[in-house]
Amino acid sequence: MNQRFFIILTVVVLAVCLLSGGCQPSAEQSSSIKSWRDLVNLLPEPEGQSQEEPPEPVSTGDPEPNMETGQETIEVMLYFGGQDGSTLVPESRVIPKEVGIARSTINELFKGPETPGYLSVVPEGTRLLDINVKPDGLCIVDMSHEARQVANKQQEEMMVMAIVNTIGQFPTVKEVTFRINGEPVQEIGGFMDLSQPIKPAN
Repeated sequence: MNQRFFIILTVVVLAVCLLSGGCQPSAEQSSSIKSWRDLVNLLPEPEGQSQEEPPEPVSTGDPEPNMETGQETIEVMLYFGGQDGSTLVPESRVIPKEVGIARSTINELFKGPETPGYLSVVPEGTRLLDINVKPDGLCIVDMSHEARQVANKQQEEMMVMAIVNTIGQFPTVKEVTFRINGEPVQEIGGFMDLSQPIKPAN
């Protein structure tokens, strides 16, 4: 029974196809289908399915961070005594870039040189108590009383000029004056007149 039903159904379908012009689509219908498929191919790919690599981030030109700490760094110049003990020599050092870079730079100077043969310019134990750069370019450097322990005029001059030239590398600093334990001074060790601000030599 079922087999006879399927045979009849098949004959009916074939008859309908023949009467309606055949089961194959006309040329016009094929053209329409092809055009529709072409339009589908032109549609943008859905988000999340693209195989293209994401664009590289745009460089901002900011300083490179330290690979170990992730903090930005800056190169500064410090001045120490040379091997002859009578001249100042520069030493380049990379330190973290942060607010109060002048303070950080002088603290690095007080730590002493890293270059073999270079000499520290401040008496042992000398500490930076404060540093203040005024809008007019005057920088006030306040040191602990150990700075007074300079042995002679040459050592005092080297200490003063090393500090002045180190801090003077920053454009905002035009001249430098000194304090000891917060008090203005006209001399540190008694060898050099500091009654007037000192201008950087560099």
